[in-house]
Amino acid sequence: MNLILTPTFGISFLFLEENAKGVNPLLTPELGTYVWSLIIFLTVLLVLKKFAWNPLLNFLDEREKEIASSLEMAESAKTDLEKIKEESEKILNDAKNEGKAIVNDSKSKAEESAAKILEDAKAKSNEFLDEAKSKIEIEKKRAIKEIKEEVVSLSLDLATKVLQRNINDDDNKKFVKSSLETMKADEAK
Repeated sequence: MNLILTPTFGISFLFLEENAKGVNPLLTPELGTYVWSLIIFLTVLLVLKKFAWNPLLNFLDEREKEIASSLEMAESAKTDLEKIKEESEKILNDAKNEGKAIVNDSKSKAEESAAKILEDAKAKSNEFLDEAKSKIEIEKKRAIKEIKEEVVSLSLDLATKVLQRNINDDDNKKFVKSSLETMKADEAK
């Protein structure tokens, strides 16, 4: 006795014996075998359709919807990313331009400040020079006056010795005054 597995995936087992002619009964067409094979095939097909095919199709539909949704989200994210990139480039360019403006403004203010400091230094230097010139002129006049007074005094001493006489103080003062007035008149010329 031989055990033969039928092509219906092991649902039915047939215990067949080879007949006297040596021909396998599965290869000989018999109506009963075809009917049972068809019934088993349709049963398996219905079971697969109910428990495997519909859930498999539903799973594939859901998966297709998820993939389509993911693609839409990816496209939306890509568009958003491009917008964000453009905005960030715009912000970066604005920041660069603002930085350049700040640097240029600071540079011009520094140049103005340096020019003002230089101008103030020149003004103070000129003021100092003018003040020094004024002081020099005052000292010069005072020195000239002292020299004239000394000259007058020396002249009086010399004249006194020459004349061998002593001039009193009142005469001396009058002589100094008249000499100074004469010198002032000479200076004015």
